[in-house]
Amino acid sequence: MANWAKIFRVSGCLILTAGFVLISPGLFLGAMLIAGSERTIYERAESPNGSHEARVQFDDGGALSGFERLVFVKSTWNPSDAPLLSCRAFWGHGQADIDLSWQDESTLVIEHHVAPDNVAHVESNCGSVRIVTSADEPFEDF
Repeated sequence: MANWAKIFRVSGCLILTAGFVLISPGLFLGAMLIAGSERTIYERAESPNGSHEARVQFDDGGALSGFERLVFVKSTWNPSDAPLLSCRAFWGHGQADIDLSWQDESTLVIEHHVAPDNVAHVESNCGSVRIVTSADEPFEDF
């Protein structure tokens, strides 16, 4: 019985070592991509009652990423600009201008020059915030 236990321990260690060797380059590459990315915030707009903030941002991952404009909405108690902690209200391909304004404390107006074919995603609501979009010409050529 002791021989089987020794065989299982040795084979388990070999499997874990092989798995680590195969997975670690991917983890290292992912960490380097995250470390090398740069977040640019183009505009911020706070709701009239101060409970929400909207922002236009682009996360540049170098040659691996295309140009995108994203609008996120978050509660003002949240100090982070991390996308995972915010609601993505708008996503447009390209570098078109986007202007944010609040119609009232619960309605965000997103005016953009993104061509309709280049709009990847629009939410109708981010929690209690209603999202209204307005596509204004001239549209950006992408």
